[in-house]
Amino acid sequence: MQPNSPKILVVIVNYRTPELTINCLRSLIPELTNLPRMQVTVVDNDSGDDSVTKIAKAIATEGWNDWVKLIASPHNGGFSYGNNLAIRPVLESSDPADYFLLLNPD
Repeated sequence: MQPNSPKILVVIVNYRTPELTINCLRSLIPELTNLPRMQVTVVDNDSGDDSVTKIAKAIATEGWNDWVKLIASPHNGGFSYGNNLAIRPVLESSDPADYFLLLNPD
């Protein structure tokens, strides 16, 4: 682990773009070397398609479970709502992230 590595939460809000979201996750893999405390939360904003299934399958198949979490939102409350679903619990935890990155899948 890098000395004094910051704890970073990357939040990706998906809405009917599972392939873009999966490619976005792949693009983050090289960053894990320099940012080993980076965690990613993908929020599916109630896409109503097979996004959750496709993203969950990619996370499991690629072995990303140790750094990627998927939240299926019960409804689409918009971009801010989706981000807050991921951020709020981390801020309320005993070990909150040092930084947050809101990353669009496209």
